[in-house]
Amino acid sequence: MCWIFAYSGKQNAIPLLLEGLQSLEYRWYDSAGLVAINSTDDIFLEKAVGKVSVLTRKIEEEIESTQTYARGIAHTRWATHGEVTLENTHPHVSQNSQFYLVHNGIIENYLGIKEYLIKKWYSFYSDTDSEVLIKLIEDCFNGNMLETLEIAAKKIVGAYSIVVIDTQKPQEIYGMKLGSPMILWIAEDGLIISSDINTVSKYAPEFVSLDDREIIKIDTLNYKIFSTSDWDYVKKDIEKVDEDFCIADKWDFETFTEKEIHEIPEILKNVCTGRINFSEKTITSETLEQLSESNYAKVEIIASWSSYFAWQVWVNWLQSIAWIDACVHVSSEFLYNTFIPKNDVLYIFMSQSWETADVRESVKRVQEKWCHTFWVVNTVGSTIARMCDAWMYTHAWVEVWVASTKNVIAQLAVLLMISISLGIKKDLQRSETKELIEALEKLPALIQRQLENQEKLKDVIDKYSQFSNFFFLGRGLLNGTAQEASLKLKELSYLHSEAYATWELKHWPLALVGPDFPCFVFGATSYIYEKTISNVKEIKARKSPVVGIVYENSKHQDIYDHVITLEETHDQLSPFSSLVPAWLFAVWVAKKLWKDIDKPQNLAKSVTVE
Repeated sequence: MCWIFAYSGKQNAIPLLLEGLQSLEYRWYDSAGLVAINSTDDIFLEKAVGKVSVLTRKIEEEIESTQTYARGIAHTRWATHGEVTLENTHPHVSQNSQFYLVHNGIIENYLGIKEYLIKKWYSFYSDTDSEVLIKLIEDCFNGNMLETLEIAAKKIVGAYSIVVIDTQKPQEIYGMKLGSPMILWIAEDGLIISSDINTVSKYAPEFVSLDDREIIKIDTLNYKIFSTSDWDYVKKDIEKVDEDFCIADKWDFETFTEKEIHEIPEILKNVCTGRINFSEKTITSETLEQLSESNYAKVEIIASWSSYFAWQVWVNWLQSIAWIDACVHVSSEFLYNTFIPKNDVLYIFMSQSWETADVRESVKRVQEKWCHTFWVVNTVGSTIARMCDAWMYTHAWVEVWVASTKNVIAQLAVLLMISISLGIKKDLQRSETKELIEALEKLPALIQRQLENQEKLKDVIDKYSQFSNFFFLGRGLLNGTAQEASLKLKELSYLHSEAYATWELKHWPLALVGPDFPCFVFGATSYIYEKTISNVKEIKARKSPVVGIVYENSKHQDIYDHVITLEETHDQLSPFSSLVPAWLFAVWVAKKLWKDIDKPQNLAKSVTVE
């Protein structure tokens, strides 16, 4: 995804800009560039297709180490408008070479603006909407950059965060946002603008989050923020860096993805701290207590990707534990489907990243109808975090690598706590509450043992990494688990994988089942296990290899070609332990295929346009 990094201060800007871009490399990108200005107003511009290391080598060949630049703006690009070329790489420059810009997001009406500018004799060297934007700014310029940005903003449709330098006033840097994230970091020796909250904590201890339709003006070491709606100066709260969001470290693991999976036991403890009294077997969260008192008739859930699959599990929990009607929507579809607002419905949003555009825009849509909104998110200071009526953090520490794992588990833990809390106000029995909380208390140690004994997966990995097509099957609670397991295999290994409710095979997917189409069946539940066995028999009759992910004491294990056994837990907690071997399988298959596990091709951690 495209990301911005800008600096103004006492340090040499270029090394700092390059280091900032490198800290963003966990997000997929295809090119990088920067522009910097020194004390004598000399301008240095360089771009490169490929990794930041390519840009770094080009810069080292062109400038001497003694040359210093006081400020600059930098960018990594993920191609949307136009191919991966040097011409399409940021920063982009105005026709009169006065203005330089870096831009995240998409300008939806850029073609109309481009036609308008061409008629005014502007020419274009790239295929990007970003070049159109900087030339629109040039066309609107009236001598005052604040007013110019407001004028330009009224002419464009879409989501954006932009940073602009005017070479006639090189001590100034301007930033503006709508939809896409923008963070100002405050250090003793400088100011940094970044579109990512995870990247700058080692440089600056404090930050300010910009809201939509705000413009920031940096003048050397000073800054002011203005609202374009009334042009008042906006006094923003300065937030401290949470130690949970420091730059990620790989520890001794080969990949960050593996490291984050191995953090799960500690994450589960972290999620529960202060929210559950395990001694008394009670929920102690004030937020959950307030939520339970609201007595909503229904819950509607809006999420995407891995978060959507977590919500599928929660729908089952809400209905079976709390006896509350619930449904889940894919956020991108919810945004454009007919929305019928209801005051007795709680609309809950969840994003495994922190700036997912379709989720964010869905929040706005619901709030416009004065409906009740609640969010579950990991990142303190995120746009979504400041939009909803109430919230809960997952406290999963920073999860930077593209495939979400530990944050999914943290989300599930939060959702289970919400279900228990709501259930207590309904008909959930004290004995059932105690059993669920006891099982949740034991879960970190159970998963730790899974991680320590992952060698049990070796035969399965060796056998099935040679296949190219897979089915992942589960029923009830484990249908969402199957969907998430299938997603991870596709994300990390690029192999074809499908997921269905086990019984649905009979409707049409059974046509694909055969010797070259292995099926992974999640059967770690007791109440429908016999039904699952009948489905497995149908698969075996078509000579498809079957891997069973089942409890250690599950019956009929001889029917499977391979078995991955799990320690038995409360059936309601089976999605937690079932996910871990599925994720490890995806990681090890991807390793065997020599894939870049941390940075899957074409994917980004957070999707900032919709």
